[in-house]
Amino acid sequence: MFGTFRLALALLVVVFHLSGRHLIGWYSVYAFYTLSGFLMTLVITKKYSLTPAGLADFATNRFLRIYPPFLVMGACAVVMLQFPALSQRAEGLTKGDMGMPNGAMQWIENICIWGWRMRSAKLVPQAWTIFRELFFCVLIFFPFARYRWLTLGWFTAGVVYALSNVVRGVTLMEVYTTFQNAAICYGAGCCLFHFQKPLRLLTQPRVPLLCLLVLAPFAFEAIRPQVFADNALLPLYLNTIFSSYLVLVLAGLRASPRWTEWDRRLGNLSYPIYLCHYHVAILVAAAFDWSGNSNDALLWASALPILAFAWLMNRYVEQTIGYGYDQRRQLWSERWPKARTTGLAGAPGTGQAVATQGD
Repeated sequence: MFGTFRLALALLVVVFHLSGRHLIGWYSVYAFYTLSGFLMTLVITKKYSLTPAGLADFATNRFLRIYPPFLVMGACAVVMLQFPALSQRAEGLTKGDMGMPNGAMQWIENICIWGWRMRSAKLVPQAWTIFRELFFCVLIFFPFARYRWLTLGWFTAGVVYALSNVVRGVTLMEVYTTFQNAAICYGAGCCLFHFQKPLRLLTQPRVPLLCLLVLAPFAFEAIRPQVFADNALLPLYLNTIFSSYLVLVLAGLRASPRWTEWDRRLGNLSYPIYLCHYHVAILVAAAFDWSGNSNDALLWASALPILAFAWLMNRYVEQTIGYGYDQRRQLWSERWPKARTTGLAGAPGTGQAVATQGD
């Protein structure tokens, strides 16, 4: 079910960006951080040893999964921004966050996905979240996927930081893009993996809990304006608790092979959707001669084109380059079983399904 969860989070971001309707869009990125922390710890623990060979294989896998789709969208943006009608709509829809880089340093940041606070304008406005994914991939690979009590210390420090923010009255926008805030969610995901067995009692009864945790963020968002200020930070942390609990419940869910395959396919669309939705919506706005401001009409008109483009991206970029590497790697490990001891091959039983959920 993790694939379906990933897709739902990506679609909630699209709704927020293109229609302006909150729902739980700006919390979805942090829910993904939690899920990513869990899956990254799972994949690293089962597939990559703490050796130079294991590190090289892990780095290659991450590079081929993350960079090719990102660079494709960056190239699309370079072409699109040459046309004034498209660049004007890009500026309006992304509130100035999408545009041609200015100077060598900005080009390096945009091509390499480098920088904790990437400067505007960017070819892919969401690049700042992808840098966090890369950063915490490295952090989790070395100490936190290996040592559960170290991970618990990391998460505890994050909780202390969150409580101090709430007590001091820090606002949402002051910490939304900070390292410390992202670390709370990645740390929560790592801890959920390491301590999921002792936490199993909290996942029953599973189906009622699952329904409650899916509906709770939306119900909470419906009453939030009456309880909290618009820029209040506490709702973000409460939604992080909801999403962390949901990850824990989903981790123990077992599905049929057919549904597992469909879940994997749905999850594979999440990253392309997240990357391409602004670019596709800009083209749709230009085609209808709309201003490019976010509204319901733009969202609905862009929905099918976004899904179609994401499918093409997954089919011809991700599966050819990223997933193709996994398949070649698995084939190589089957032909030379001794390679398993070097960290180059996947652990028995992990296979493609686990790897494709680790993005």
